[in-house]
Amino acid sequence: MLNRMKDCVHAQLRDRQAGFHKDRSCTDQTTTPWIIVEQSIGWNSSLYINFIDYEKAFGSVDRTTLWKLLRHYGVLQKISYRIHMID
Repeated sequence: MLNRMKDCVHAQLRDRQAGFHKDRSCTDQTTTPWIIVEQSIGWNSSLYINFIDYEKAFGSVDRTTLWKLLRHYGVLQKISYRIHMID
């Protein structure tokens, strides 16, 4: 089921998106903010960083919208149904 979903969703992801891309490691993603902070200091510019509590964020996803988005991105109905059954 996961492999079928990957093909549908991967085509929709922007190349700049770090998460949920094959061969993009956690190390790469944690290094990027450090580089940005160092550049900001070097350029003597303001920098604002936001952090998201994904556990709380995903717990608050509107399920009706989630099912619509799965259909919009071409996730097969039987896969969407199985995800719905887990919920």
